[in-house]
Amino acid sequence: MDRSDVPAVLAMQAQCYGADFLESEQAFAAKLQATRGLNCSYLALGADDEPLGYVVSLPVDEGQLPALDAGAWPAARAPQALYLHDLAVAPAGRAQRLGSALLSQVLRRAQDMGLPRVVLIAVQGSVPYWQRQGFAELAVPSAALQAKLDSFGAEARLMQRLLRAA
Repeated sequence: MDRSDVPAVLAMQAQCYGADFLESEQAFAAKLQATRGLNCSYLALGADDEPLGYVVSLPVDEGQLPALDAGAWPAARAPQALYLHDLAVAPAGRAQRLGSALLSQVLRRAQDMGLPRVVLIAVQGSVPYWQRQGFAELAVPSAALQAKLDSFGAEARLMQRLLRAA
């Protein structure tokens, strides 16, 4: 995924998330830029090259997660995890199990980068889904991180999946 894909991402986001979770073009662009070309975000295309799903992830330092709709985001200095910020599949792509394929891509990328875990913030009641994918809830280690988590709503939960060493 690159900056030119952001309009398609915004359209899918609107199909998959409630109004409280919609992020701006600037927020997506900031996350893509923070990866410094490490290719951590992916777009899933259908047979007609129609975008059907996406995942946005980025390497993060310990305790560093962007707030919802953060318009600027610095690149990690010493990444400790790959942060899966957003995964969405348009209704037309759900029967193709694109969510699982996109998650697998993120997990492989984290391992290729030598990162020990993938972290995410579960929203919209998605904790059971992420638990089925091998993620477990984490205690929030700081007030600063809790403030960022709060930007995702009262039901937001910090989760992680540990990766096996390559």
